[in-house]
Amino acid sequence: RQLAELDMSDLRFDLEEKREGKKLTIERPLLRWAPIKRHNQEPQKRPVIQLGLCLGPCGGGVTREQYHAMLNEVCRFLSGRHAEIAAGLRERMKAASTVEQVSRDGFEPEWTLLSVKSYDTRRALEDMAALIPSQKGIASLQNGLGNVEAIAEAAPGKTVGGRVIFGASTLRPGAVEVTVCADDVLLGPAYGGPTGVEEVCDALDSSGIPCRYEDKILSYIWDKVLYNVALNPLATMLRTNYGSLGDDGGTRSVIETLIGEFYEVAAAEGVELVASTAGAYVERFFSDLLPPTREHRSSMQEDIENGRPTEISALNGAVCRMASDKGIEVPANRLLTTLVEFLERRSTEG
Repeated sequence: RQLAELDMSDLRFDLEEKREGKKLTIERPLLRWAPIKRHNQEPQKRPVIQLGLCLGPCGGGVTREQYHAMLNEVCRFLSGRHAEIAAGLRERMKAASTVEQVSRDGFEPEWTLLSVKSYDTRRALEDMAALIPSQKGIASLQNGLGNVEAIAEAAPGKTVGGRVIFGASTLRPGAVEVTVCADDVLLGPAYGGPTGVEEVCDALDSSGIPCRYEDKILSYIWDKVLYNVALNPLATMLRTNYGSLGDDGGTRSVIETLIGEFYEVAAAEGVELVASTAGAYVERFFSDLLPPTREHRSSMQEDIENGRPTEISALNGAVCRMASDKGIEVPANRLLTTLVEFLERRSTEG
């Protein structure tokens, strides 16, 4: 009643987002006063304003036609036509196979989780170039070296590094099986990356994918690459699982050599690895990292078997390129790179 008696031309709202403590002040003009009926009581006057924050056509978020289409979808759901709605959603998901199709209705993602193969990173960033300016960040959930650097080049200030160390197999389109999980997913800003990465960690964690924030994410990315460098090409050439490599004295020696060469290159590049020395990593590798993944077959093997390109260039191949730049000899990494590249050419060229 007191509000209705005031002579106002504007109303101000002070809003606060509880989780992050962000505050927002909104001022809107008073359009009119509306009488509100009350049961067995006198009507009350209430101010009418237009906030412009809802999705309705009155706020300009969607057209009237789009709004009615969404209302019809809700009505279909409430009437029990679930199978029909699910079929429609599947069809729309199949149709949206490009960035252009996903964004045609004005969809603007806050975050992108980039999980393409390393040889497709730059092309993926080119495809999504129009969506980059409005995003908070782009997270690389990929294998190999060079991915976060490509993101930093295409989207300065938006780079997020990720360390993923679980294995999965595709059962059918849209369905995968997690076959092994050695540790949580790690995410953190890289090369002057954005704030707010914690909200992505929370989203992944709440979805059932264990995830935590990590400040020194580049060290952990290199640590994961080392794990792949030591196992993937060797398991691919010998067509075996990871555990068999650790059981045999000869292949254990090759793994130790690969690790030693990697540490020499990392030191020359000024990269601080998680384990301070190659010896400390070897001990951790065979005692902690290899046992949980011993039955796993590398994705590199699957790529060769299915006639697809491998990521050898971003793994042992990257070690070889950096070693050449620094004048370092890495014969074990170079040999395995050459052998896997031969298999790759033979499988992809028929």
